[in-house]
Amino acid sequence: MPSVRGCSDHGKKLGVNGTRFESEKPENLCTLCALCTRVCSEVVGKSAISLVSRGTGREVALPYYEDKTDCIACGSCAYICPTGAIKMKDGNGVRTITWPNCEVSFKLRRCAKCGAEWIPEKQIKHILNTTEVPEDFFNICPDCR
Repeated sequence: MPSVRGCSDHGKKLGVNGTRFESEKPENLCTLCALCTRVCSEVVGKSAISLVSRGTGREVALPYYEDKTDCIACGSCAYICPTGAIKMKDGNGVRTITWPNCEVSFKLRRCAKCGAEWIPEKQIKHILNTTEVPEDFFNICPDCR
């Protein structure tokens, strides 16, 4: 059975009490639903993550497992992940996003009023390149506006 509680509970309701396949990574919560890859490409407009490999080796990953150049650390993948396989943490001036097979970290901008860390610098660059929002808009966090 998958280690994702919702999947396991649903399977048990349907009479499935186990699996004939052994998981190579039983701690991996990813069900390969691809919601993270879709939100990244279709909503954010980047393609920082995708489904790679085939068969039982299929997984969500950065290009070549290390090319983080397209990731803007927006966290959309972590927000939409239904199982919690993708985690996001802000602290010490850095946003860290962790997928089952890799991790990326990006510098956060601080609010000029309250000092809270609130948006990755790389996300600001992406928004400035794709919209007409003025750069000083990002100097103050939404809570202080």
